[in-house]
Amino acid sequence: MGEQSRRQQRKELEGKTVEQVGEAHPESGEPAVRWLTSEELDELRRDMAEASAWARVELKRRKTDS
Repeated sequence: MGEQSRRQQRKELEGKTVEQVGEAHPESGEPAVRWLTSEELDELRRDMAEASAWARVELKRRKTDS
């Protein structure tokens, strides 16, 4: 899905209530799904970049060990 269509889909969903979008958590009643904040997205991107870098190094190490 392209960036523009993700933005459009998000814009369409932002104005809807939990009942219109999806389920609520059975115990808390809070939305089962929510949009990540910009800080959470930045942190997730950093974590993913670190994990990807680690995986590349690990794969390279394993190739040289075998």
